[in-house]
Amino acid sequence: MVTESNHRSTLDESGHLRSDLWLDQPDAHARIDTRVEAGVVSADNATLLHKFVDHGYLAMHIDLDETATGAFDDQIGHLWRERPADQPISLPGRSGPQSFAIYEGPERPIGYRLPDVHGFSPNAMALYLHAGIFRMVELIFDQPAIAFQSLYFEYGSAQALHRDPWYVITKPVPHLVAAWIALEDITPDSGPLIYMPGSHRLPWFQFEEDSVELTPKATAAQREEYRHWNQEMLRERLGRVYPERFTCRRGDVFIWHGGLQHGGAEITNPDKTRKSFVVHYSTAATYRQRTASMAVRDGDGSRPVKRTTAAIVDAPGARGLDAPMKQH
Repeated sequence: MVTESNHRSTLDESGHLRSDLWLDQPDAHARIDTRVEAGVVSADNATLLHKFVDHGYLAMHIDLDETATGAFDDQIGHLWRERPADQPISLPGRSGPQSFAIYEGPERPIGYRLPDVHGFSPNAMALYLHAGIFRMVELIFDQPAIAFQSLYFEYGSAQALHRDPWYVITKPVPHLVAAWIALEDITPDSGPLIYMPGSHRLPWFQFEEDSVELTPKATAAQREEYRHWNQEMLRERLGRVYPERFTCRRGDVFIWHGGLQHGGAEITNPDKTRKSFVVHYSTAATYRQRTASMAVRDGDGSRPVKRTTAAIVDAPGARGLDAPMKQH
């Protein structure tokens, strides 16, 4: 449970994230073994948790057949045909999402993503509230979790290595876990998910003092300084600078620690899709509402709008926040 005081700094003297989560503690392996002996954690789940402690991620599989993914595809196709004003779309090179209704570019461009599509797709909602994934996330948190954000990808992100708290804000910062779900078999040439095992235990670069966020104020010089600093840290602490690739089959789920460095490999075959669905989770006791923004039409131009939701959607064994931009 939450034990950290609000006034405590985010990072310790060596630049590591201060965390109250049980799997971030020095005796995490012993705690897992104790729970296995008590019958609280199964042996199979303990194996996954041990890997999460050491490497910052775990992989599991859920039943996801062609009927379910075909229906998901149909619902994405419907959004492209209807382009609802309250569904955001994010595009490479843009600073933020915009309303689908004002998007005038090519259909399904490489690099596009649909934020919070769980508010518009029943099959996305089913994955957003998937009980088996929730069970594992709650084992990681050791308390009730809440899903608060989703992203649909049709293509690989080709995103450089990063850590989620740069962009995804939770308070406390360590109360963040993400799950990436493969909606099809993923091949090496489609730009698969990449990650640096063990990087969740590394220090954080501070773009601002005692902060883990990549703020809009970050200068080009700071970003370049970070790039060199990170390369040296990866080489020194992990003995490697090249990431692993997560090539997998439909229904495989990659669950990672908020501090894990991850991104998207280069897409070497632009004809290949990499359909996937990402969900971010926090602890239900600390994350109670979410504010999102997007650009909407304003005469011949556009203007930003923000909306906040505290509305809960739930299913047996799972709960989440509704899509903030959705107009009911």
